[in-house]
Amino acid sequence: MSEQDDPLAAHTVHQRIAAAPAAEAFRHVLMLHRDNAAPQRIVLPPLPFLVGRAPPAELVLEGATISRRHCQFELRNDRVLLTDLQSTNGTLVNGKRIAAPMLLRDGAHITIGAHLLSYSRRSERETAEAQALDRELQEASRYVMAILPPPVDEGPVETEWFYLPCTRIGGDVFGYQAIDARHMMVFILDVSGHGAGAALHAVTVANVLRQMLLPNVDFCDPAAVVSGLNQRFQMQDHNGMMFTIWVGIYDFATRILAHCAAGHHAGFLAAPGPNALTPLATRNPSVGLLPVHDFVAAQTPIAAGSSLYLFSDGVFEIVDRDGRQWALEDLTALLEGGPKPPAPQALYEAIRATARPGPLDDDVSILAMRFP
Repeated sequence: MSEQDDPLAAHTVHQRIAAAPAAEAFRHVLMLHRDNAAPQRIVLPPLPFLVGRAPPAELVLEGATISRRHCQFELRNDRVLLTDLQSTNGTLVNGKRIAAPMLLRDGAHITIGAHLLSYSRRSERETAEAQALDRELQEASRYVMAILPPPVDEGPVETEWFYLPCTRIGGDVFGYQAIDARHMMVFILDVSGHGAGAALHAVTVANVLRQMLLPNVDFCDPAAVVSGLNQRFQMQDHNGMMFTIWVGIYDFATRILAHCAAGHHAGFLAAPGPNALTPLATRNPSVGLLPVHDFVAAQTPIAAGSSLYLFSDGVFEIVDRDGRQWALEDLTALLEGGPKPPAPQALYEAIRATARPGPLDDDVSILAMRFP
């Protein structure tokens, strides 16, 4: 007997059809990668979607490299078709200028003028989860920013800084504070890796230093501080994460800076006058790498008018517009190149102008301290 002849069988088939899950809907998503902020997630509305320098474009991008009507996204059989609208500077997909409309693959990188975007095709569920994660990461990023100390524009030490994580949150943290009436501590640390795990570890270490929560440690001795951190933050106890750090203790009375670098590159002291850049470094392993180690420190006298620069390796580990990998010497040339040491913001802008287009590959932390 067929299902047509058997009402019970037909009813069962209808039940199975009704109970079957509907085909999952997909959304088309663009990520706009920005230099000075977290990436912007754009869930494409009903297409076509116009990109240009001014309305009526749905996505308005600034800059002389953007044409008034630059390019357009369209939907073709549930795939996204990208068309350059005879723009002056063209539209690139995965680094190649497109000469004809192109169907995008999941993960494609799109260059529109000086702006970089990436395309993905995600289910409704994945899109909602990603948007929820964005909100949580934004909240975490605000917390990381909240623990950074405010700039100081007067007193025996003046400070200013620039901070930019390469993702929504990063593994760089720095700080400075008075230990007592005579001493001041400054530190910068860089946790291996990026993202939420590295940021959480960095914030934990920073809070230990800010609250001086290392028992039986003389916080006026930078080597003792680093040794205390190493005992507390062994990598096998912290998900395999270690970190580099530079710690300095400045004595207001003697104008002596004691400093200890553990796996971290040197800080650089710019004394008054041209070509007077001095690296402040010590040879120690990264914190968490070895269970026991005698960390060594050094001392440096600070002349009036000197400036100290501390920074993460994301400041100099860049690729320039000619495709050349930078080294530390390229950054120190910028510090020495002017009539006076540059401010952190100006130093970042000089690096940004030299680096290839798109977001930098690593977190950027630049801290400058001036000793009147």
